[in-house]
Amino acid sequence: MKQFFFRVFFIFIFLTLLNISSSAQTKTSFIPDLDEFAPISEIVAESNNYSDMYDPGFTVYPGFPKQGLYSVISPKTGAIYCNLDADAEMEIIFGAGETLYAVNLDGSAVTGWPKTFTQYYEAVWTVSFGDIDGDGEGEVVAGIGGPLGGHIQAFKKDGSSVTGFPVNVGKYPMSPTLSDLDDNGTMEIILGTRTGQAYVYKGDGTVYPGWPKAMDRYVGASASAGDVNADGVMDVVMESRNLLYVWNKDGQLLPGFPFSILDSLVGSNSYSAPVLVDLTGDGKLEIVFCSHSDVTNAGGIIYAVKHDGTNLPGFPKTVPNWIYGAPIVADIDGDSQLEIIIGEYGSSPTPAFYVFAYNLDGSLVTNFPMGPYHGSANQVTVADIDNDNQFEIIFDENVTEAGLGRYRALNMDATNVTGWPLELMQNTSFQQPLLGDLNNDGILDLVGGSFNFDISNKQVFLYVWNTSLPYNPTKIVNAMYQFNPQHTGIYIDPSTIPVELESFTASVNSNTVTLNWVTATELNNAGFDIEQSMDNSSWNKIGFVHGNGTTTEKSFYTFSDKNPFEGKSYYRLKQIDYDGTFTYSNVVSVSVGLLNDFSLEQNYPNPFNPATIIKYNIPEESKVQIKIFNVVGEVVTEFLNEVQSEGSHQKLFNASNLTSGIYFAQLSSTALNSGKVYSGMIKMIYMK
Repeated sequence: MKQFFFRVFFIFIFLTLLNISSSAQTKTSFIPDLDEFAPISEIVAESNNYSDMYDPGFTVYPGFPKQGLYSVISPKTGAIYCNLDADAEMEIIFGAGETLYAVNLDGSAVTGWPKTFTQYYEAVWTVSFGDIDGDGEGEVVAGIGGPLGGHIQAFKKDGSSVTGFPVNVGKYPMSPTLSDLDDNGTMEIILGTRTGQAYVYKGDGTVYPGWPKAMDRYVGASASAGDVNADGVMDVVMESRNLLYVWNKDGQLLPGFPFSILDSLVGSNSYSAPVLVDLTGDGKLEIVFCSHSDVTNAGGIIYAVKHDGTNLPGFPKTVPNWIYGAPIVADIDGDSQLEIIIGEYGSSPTPAFYVFAYNLDGSLVTNFPMGPYHGSANQVTVADIDNDNQFEIIFDENVTEAGLGRYRALNMDATNVTGWPLELMQNTSFQQPLLGDLNNDGILDLVGGSFNFDISNKQVFLYVWNTSLPYNPTKIVNAMYQFNPQHTGIYIDPSTIPVELESFTASVNSNTVTLNWVTATELNNAGFDIEQSMDNSSWNKIGFVHGNGTTTEKSFYTFSDKNPFEGKSYYRLKQIDYDGTFTYSNVVSVSVGLLNDFSLEQNYPNPFNPATIIKYNIPEESKVQIKIFNVVGEVVTEFLNEVQSEGSHQKLFNASNLTSGIYFAQLSSTALNSGKVYSGMIKMIYMK
């Protein structure tokens, strides 16, 4: 009974703050075309609150809008897209109420999904996606919780739980951030809770050394991760109610932190995830974030804090209303300097809220502030949304007296982009829409969400629109919440990201050759041709794997050749950009059907700095270990310890944590069936 009254009271307060009453609700409906794309203009509303209907010419994908139920709180920070299966299309993951959904682009559920949790454990914050267990595949990580407690959930692509999860944490966990803090090839999980704790977990569910950390008050936003002071060590950035904390990966505070964000007049809160960006050109990262007062509409503050805990000259800046959304940085006026853009939070039947943009000296950018508009979370997205090769500003906006919402897009002269705003028949529930090419057809797709306030039937609606515009990843600054599916919060100029191949390996199992490769970053990547050769001279295309467009995070790929040549074969990747330009990868080789010997090849390159490739063959499925020794015979690291199939393998060894010198790599393998033991050793020279 106590829980029931808590929920009723929460809903009452929530609706009262938004100034929404049942008498103000308008009957609305959306009419989808079940056979073809449904034009946005096919929206029917029994309301005259809008004097006209807008139509940017977008079409809704068949199978959408996708509906989900929520119990108390609607989704807050949006969805993500990632590839959960072997097809060419991205899948969309979003939470609603006690359910975490993963849907294909036809609106159907991904196999193994959705995931449903117990009452009061809600999936309202954005999930993350990255390799936390070192298996070369991404995992879905979510903070699930509510007033009775919370936990971290981690799932494989097929919906099965990752070993070691769930992990119990405090009430109301935020969106998790994933980052490889210790540079070991697997990502750690960083997360704060409303109970004032900062957690870091390894991918096996164990606590990372030096964590958790107690904070002064509750946490209202997700963390960011990056090397703030350029010392070669990753740092964790997180805000509490009154303080900004920056710790190194081991949980030690950086000098100058915590930084006070307390408004001495009325108190402060920070629900704005921090952005990490080098604003001064010194190689160190500034921290851009926002806070708001305890008193309704008593103001918001925009901070730009340097790596030593001091303010960037010209900051902080104050605005009249609250700020909930994270700031965004981009060169929106083409002056080769970054600007800081934020939107005010609020909710009013009368337009009263603005979008602000500041130069790095704290002055307002020309034509700003823009507004007034009906308020909402106002998480700003910067992208070219009309194919004019110029940035536009996109944000969510609600008209609360009608229960209606919209996504608005503005040119830099404050005029509406042609055909906008994009109007929905419910309130917008995703603070930030998604932008990307979800089906790899070269066309920009837009993902957004809405929700209703029908207490008896509370629903969330997921929309996917085909914009018919060319996909240009160099003109999308923040395609999703905190820039990427790991939510690291690090700004990188999208026009400068190369396609960087981190590893490319081949293995044989039951006469099937499996190719695996990892990219560290991608720009304008349409995909990869898979090429095969018998003589390492004449090449034939045997397949194609779609790329991930533009991303600053690791992407994982696999391809299986089920009809390989007998004997030794060679494979390479042809990476192709959207404009048709291409580059080739290094060549890997395998032996099929004729492999009877164990071998360990000399590492390449040698000498190396800081990484080198170690290649080897094993004649049967074996437990394989690679240990690295120094010149006095001490083990400095166990580089590999896993079961591998018969065939040819290669591994990338990164020695960035070691000093220059001579090292020895010892490989030993024990066959699982025959028990045969093989070993070998090579000499490696590391020169920084």
